[in-house]
Amino acid sequence: MKIIEVDEELYQYIAANTQSIGESASDILRRLLHFSSSKNPVKETLAVTAENRETQILSRPPAQPFAAADEKLAEATPKKQSQEAIQLVVNRLSKVLQSADFQQESKGVVRFLMILTALYRANPESFAQAAESLQGRTRIYFARDEATLLQAGNHTKPKQIPETPYWVITNTNSQRKMLMLEGAMTSMHLPAELVDEVRACFSG
Repeated sequence: MKIIEVDEELYQYIAANTQSIGESASDILRRLLHFSSSKNPVKETLAVTAENRETQILSRPPAQPFAAADEKLAEATPKKQSQEAIQLVVNRLSKVLQSADFQQESKGVVRFLMILTALYRANPESFAQAAESLQGRTRIYFARDEATLLQAGNHTKPKQIPETPYWVITNTNSQRKMLMLEGAMTSMHLPAELVDEVRACFSG
């Protein structure tokens, strides 16, 4: 077992290429580098220190450096939610998706905000963990005030998520909005079927 340090950009790239919750650092690196699966894998973790944001990866060192990735969402592992808490979010979001107001709404940004409101109202603590763990390589997506988002870019068009203390950038296309929603919903441990249902609202 080897310990290596990588900078923030490489950490974001590795984290953004996670395909399933709990996927280890070695599994991610082996897949990206096209290595065969290890017969005796050692469990690794990705940990970012609060002091200097340097990352330690308990893994074998890569055979070659990673290319810089395009801006992607990075997701930290959130606190595990109870099944009851998850079901509460599922029920509230499903109710919103089936409502006449949502189905008749033609503006993607309004639908985007309606979904974010439902996620927050159903479980504020879980939403807060998701909002604070999701970020782009060069952008901040969620903040508790407009000024923070404006500092990240002059054309972010931040809007307050209704009935919440959070603001979100809205100058993104439908695909990026869906990536933000998918990241938040996955972080909140919502079922894949519900994610697919939301995705259908932002396609076509």
